[in-house]
Amino acid sequence: MPTRSNIAILRPGFCLLAIFAFLLLPIPSRSQEGGLRLKTVVIDAGHGGHDPGAVSKLSKMSEKEINLDLALLLGARIQKEYPDVKVIYTRKTDKFVELAERGNIANRNHADLFISIHVNSAKSTAASGTETFVMGTDKSESNMAVCKRENSVILLEEDYSTTYEGFEPDNPESYIIFNLMQNAHFEQSIAFASLVQQQFISQGPIKKSRGVRQAPLMVLWRTTMPSVLVEVGFLSNSSDRTILNQKESRQKIADDLFNAFAAFKTTYDSDGTFSFDPALLESPEEESNATVLPAAVSGPHYEIQILASSKKLKNGSPELKGVQEYRVRFINGLYKYSVGNFSTKEEAASRLPAIKKKFPGAFVVQID
Repeated sequence: MPTRSNIAILRPGFCLLAIFAFLLLPIPSRSQEGGLRLKTVVIDAGHGGHDPGAVSKLSKMSEKEINLDLALLLGARIQKEYPDVKVIYTRKTDKFVELAERGNIANRNHADLFISIHVNSAKSTAASGTETFVMGTDKSESNMAVCKRENSVILLEEDYSTTYEGFEPDNPESYIIFNLMQNAHFEQSIAFASLVQQQFISQGPIKKSRGVRQAPLMVLWRTTMPSVLVEVGFLSNSSDRTILNQKESRQKIADDLFNAFAAFKTTYDSDGTFSFDPALLESPEEESNATVLPAAVSGPHYEIQILASSKKLKNGSPELKGVQEYRVRFINGLYKYSVGNFSTKEEAASRLPAIKKKFPGAFVVQID
């Protein structure tokens, strides 16, 4: 049965409002020659004020400080290299700005590009790397973890239920709201996000890329221009944290964002035909402590097959039920997963009952 918040989300008036909003999309900037020109960029330093974002107790670092530093560095570089481009910040000091207002700032100023800067965090300290999000409805487990964390900022706002049409960050059904509006600048957003990740991979101090992802992020939802949310690293990871704590590394990250901006502007100002590497859009494997062992093992031996699948499972997939070490082989159209390395069939058989408690269909296989 629909909850009160879901009824608010799905009511006809909201649908009409969403459609009406599209009719009022701002006209892109145009030069006297009639071509498109990227003339205004809005840079959003995530969090701020009483909302610190991710916090590292070990280094006393807070996400809001890193975000603001990067935003100001990026904006200064753009203003230096492109004095004709208007740079607008959602905040230039340590103050709290509501999520809806961040997008509204971009819309009111008819921005041609919106860049929201953030630092990631995860329960697993192994999680690391950069990733760039565009507005989308991919609700995979890892993407939703980011969504819930970033969208939960609205709980710090007064009367957030009215502002966000009954949206509740922790209620999966609330994300139906994002299906009511499609991003009219999706391809351009993907193109810019790809440029960002390419810069991070080739030039950035944190070279591990988690790719370009789609997610229902509130800060991107109502923007009416190409928009991305950049996660520049994990504050919860010791290696990323060390890099983010260095002044020269932050300058390098800001330079990478600028280079992506410059490349995007060049295409935007010319023919507007964007292209990107499709490989960057592939969903990376979930962070996990699991280890995929080499499939090739010298000499005959026995293993215990725990499951078979028509598709290759991601590392840490629920189907693997927390198994920490396993092998996978593609045989006769199936990915077959096995554990153990036993010299005799009897030794494997003695371990089988314990494994069958998790995988009832497990059985001993001979590997030649």
